[in-house]
Amino acid sequence: MDGAKASGNVWAVGTDYILKTEDREKLMKSLNAARALNKQGFTSSLPIPTKTGSEYPDGSKIFVLTQRIKGNPLSKRDMFGDNCIRLGEEYGKSIARLHKALKAIQKDILPDEVNIYKNVVDWALPNVRQQNIQWDMGIGDSFFDDYIESFGRLYDKLPKQLIHRDPNPGNILFENDEVSGFIDFDLIEVNVRLWDVCYCATGILAESSDEAYEKWLDILSGLLHGYNIEGKLTREEKQAVFYVICSIQMICIAYFESHDEFKDIAKTNRRMLQFIIQHKRHINNLL
Repeated sequence: MDGAKASGNVWAVGTDYILKTEDREKLMKSLNAARALNKQGFTSSLPIPTKTGSEYPDGSKIFVLTQRIKGNPLSKRDMFGDNCIRLGEEYGKSIARLHKALKAIQKDILPDEVNIYKNVVDWALPNVRQQNIQWDMGIGDSFFDDYIESFGRLYDKLPKQLIHRDPNPGNILFENDEVSGFIDFDLIEVNVRLWDVCYCATGILAESSDEAYEKWLDILSGLLHGYNIEGKLTREEKQAVFYVICSIQMICIAYFESHDEFKDIAKTNRRMLQFIIQHKRHINNLL
């Protein structure tokens, strides 16, 4: 195969194409989203037909060749550079625009619906409580109690819709300092729309060096304000930002710690949660 492996199941074919193989259900979901988003005028990775005219060879394993979207993920240098707040706003605005397009196609996708509050309270939070003791993280019981009570009070009031689910910085492409497109729609689901904004933010924090941690709060501010310009956050969403960020962190910590090959990532995410909790007041005052 004349291509360079970009990740586990993805190959770059020259500079214009991407070859991907994945679980059939995930790929079908991703292709349906790409077609629907294209109809909405959004740049998306449409499949290149085979010689027989089908979108993919139908075998035991599906391979799909798609057009590569122009652009590249932001470099860490740009992400944490002098323009970090403006680029944070660009992330936020683009996610809000994506959400408008996803909401319009939700009925065509038949996605799974996820209750992150239930997932965290039933599984992730008890696990993180144990890790808090195991790793001497110094998180007081008041954090866990407040999460259960305060986020539980807000959760049902939060807008929910079809979201990307995995808008980490590697899945958001830039060209000339503007977002040119999103990739990897395999995990789309119905969830609180705030998830995507906060997940992008935690993905940026995960890539930051020690000296860049403090800059993250400025980037988060840009992200939230950018989203609010295009998507108008509700009063409850503004109050829930801290709790959604913590939800993501607790899910990541619980998941990664349960896999031996991801222990270092779990450690990074524990440190991130500690930093986020220490800056709760700052985060709550960003909007």
